[in-house]
Amino acid sequence: MNQPEPPSGNASDDERTTIHRLEAFSDIVIGFCIAEMGINLLIPRTAAALSTITVGTVGFAFSFVLISIVWWIHHRLFKSLFVLNTVTVIMNFAMLGSLVLMVYFQQISLHLLVTGDEASTAVRLWLVSYAVVYALVGGMLWIGLVTRWSSLPESDLRWGTSRAVLASVGTIIFLTYGAIFNTDVVNKSLIVVPFVVILAVRLTLPKIIDRLITHHR
Repeated sequence: MNQPEPPSGNASDDERTTIHRLEAFSDIVIGFCIAEMGINLLIPRTAAALSTITVGTVGFAFSFVLISIVWWIHHRLFKSLFVLNTVTVIMNFAMLGSLVLMVYFQQISLHLLVTGDEASTAVRLWLVSYAVVYALVGGMLWIGLVTRWSSLPESDLRWGTSRAVLASVGTIIFLTYGAIFNTDVVNKSLIVVPFVVILAVRLTLPKIIDRLITHHR
């Protein structure tokens, strides 16, 4: 089976090895985060407390989906866009650390929500940690796009630009919700807003990307 082309065709053997080790280490940390969320799901002590699993299950499903998205973007980033330098290496490690903190804040949030304690601060930290993760992933994508714009195939340009924009939008959404979230006043209409924003961005992005590629190539 043919191995995928490394992000830089001119990379030395040492650089290729470093990139592959970074990706492998990242996979381990991301896998650990998902496993940790599953291991720490709260187990009700009585049948009467069975209803409490709803909060934990919803929280797990939400985080599982978002972490899976991060993993897929990270995989594609390392396949064709990642630029190996001091800044991107630090950003990658910072992203992984933020992901671990996200799981930590999630466990605190779910515990407080299930026990009926005030959880607003913990949930805000959970959302802000997500914002940091998506900001760092988006930053690495933008660096790769700017550095490799003239050499990337059009398919990678389209994918990378759309994901970089969506990661940036996700960062803003998570930061906004982290700032305004209050468990005592949860407006259900606010839950719909991110999906509407992301859908609008997805619908308008192709035309914007077409103009960028046409103008700068």
